[in-house]
Amino acid sequence: MFQTEFSPEAREDLVQLRKFDQKRILEEIEIQLSHQPDQETRNRKRLRPNQLAEWELRIGSFRVFL
Repeated sequence: MFQTEFSPEAREDLVQLRKFDQKRILEEIEIQLSHQPDQETRNRKRLRPNQLAEWELRIGSFRVFL
């Protein structure tokens, strides 16, 4: 099992969302990334090389960059 850590910037962004959305995003991150985080799924894909992130996780209308 893998452990998820959030950057200070990610924590700041998360705090600005509604509590409902915060909970939904945190739960989905835990589900999606706790096992085999480097495997593509329907909601998780590897991005082309860039400075922002290597992966994108779709959670409803939200996009989490990993």
